[in-house]
Amino acid sequence: MEDQEKRIHELENEIKSLKDVRKTLRHNFQGMVQLLVETISLSNRFLGGHLKRTSVMIKSFLEKQNLPKDSVFFAYYAALLHDIGLVGEDAVIIEKPRAELSEEEEKLFLLHPVRGYEIVNSIYNLKRIAASIRAHHENYDGTGFPDKLIGREIPEVSRLLHIVDDFDHYRFKYNSTPKEAVAKLLDGAGTVYDPEMVNQFESFINLYYQDTSHTAKTVNLDRLESGMYLDEDIILSNGVLLAPKGIILDNLAVAKIHSFSSMIRGGHVIRVIY
Repeated sequence: MEDQEKRIHELENEIKSLKDVRKTLRHNFQGMVQLLVETISLSNRFLGGHLKRTSVMIKSFLEKQNLPKDSVFFAYYAALLHDIGLVGEDAVIIEKPRAELSEEEEKLFLLHPVRGYEIVNSIYNLKRIAASIRAHHENYDGTGFPDKLIGREIPEVSRLLHIVDDFDHYRFKYNSTPKEAVAKLLDGAGTVYDPEMVNQFESFINLYYQDTSHTAKTVNLDRLESGMYLDEDIILSNGVLLAPKGIILDNLAVAKIHSFSSMIRGGHVIRVIY
C-alpha cells in the first residue's frame, strides 16, 4: 500500500513536470511568433496592425465559444502569421484595396498564401498552421485561390480566418463601420464564406462592438481597462507597433501596455472608446 501511494505521488510529480515543460514551450513559441510580428510591423505598420487585430479578434471569437485553449491558440497563431507572404512586397500591395491593384500587383498578391505557406511550413512545429495560411483565401464555392478548394475541403481555421481577414480590411482599408463590414460578409455567405460561420461571426461582432458607439476619450495609460476600444495606435519609441487601433483590450493587453509604458511614444495618454 505504501509503495502504491509512493508511485502515485511520483506520477503526480511527473505529470506536473510535463505540464510545466509544456507551458514553458508554449510561452517560448508565443514569444518567437510575437517577435516575428513585431519585426513585420516595423517594415509595414498597416500589415502589423492587421495581423494583431485579426489575431485578437479570432482569439476572442473562439474563447466565446468555450473551445479548448489549444484550439484557440492554434487559430491565434495562424492569424498572427497569415499574411507573412506579403512581407517584403511593395507597401502599395499591402495597403491599397485589392480592386485598385494593377494587373502586375494583383499577380503578386495572388502569390502570398503560397509564399506564406512555404515560409511557415519550413518550421516543423508550424506545418499545420502553414496549411491554414495557404487556404485563407479559398472561397466556399471553390472560386478562391490558390487551390480552388470547396466547402469543407477548406480547413476550418482558414474559413474563419477568411472572414476575420476581410472584416478587418473592410474596416481599415475601406473605412466601413462594423455594421457595414458585417453586411458585406453576409452578402458573401455561401459563396465566399462559410455561411454558418458568418452567422456566428455576426452574433459575435454585435457583442464585441456593443460599447464602441460612444465618443472617444483621452485617458492616462494607468487608467486603461479591459473592454476599452483603442481609437489610436500605441507605438513604442523604437517604432514598434505595440497595440493597433481597432482592438478591444483584455487583461493581457492592458498588462502588456503597462509593462512598456516607459517606452511608449507620445506620452502617457491614449484615446479610447468605452
